[in-house]
Amino acid sequence: MNDQNGAAGSTLAAWRQDIDAIDRELLRLLNKRAGIACEIALIKVSSGLPAYDGKREKDVLDRIAAQNNGPFENESVLAIFTTIIRETRRLGTQRMHSIHFEL
Repeated sequence: MNDQNGAAGSTLAAWRQDIDAIDRELLRLLNKRAGIACEIALIKVSSGLPAYDGKREKDVLDRIAAQNNGPFENESVLAIFTTIIRETRRLGTQRMHSIHFEL
């Protein structure tokens, strides 16, 4: 029985290491996305564009839903991406306001 528990524990530890590595990569990609959003904020300020673009947000969410192959249901994926978009927009809006104060 110990051999089985040991093997299961080893497998569990390996899967957890994989998840930890994926989490690090997700964090890196989220921060990269946020950095790009800050660059977009610069363009929006210089072009006089608003921070929020509802059509763009809808297009992103539609594309994500269309590309989803599971196992997450579309509702879950859309909730995750809606949060990502909201937080990225918040960061971009902060960046836009700080640019206005710098000018």
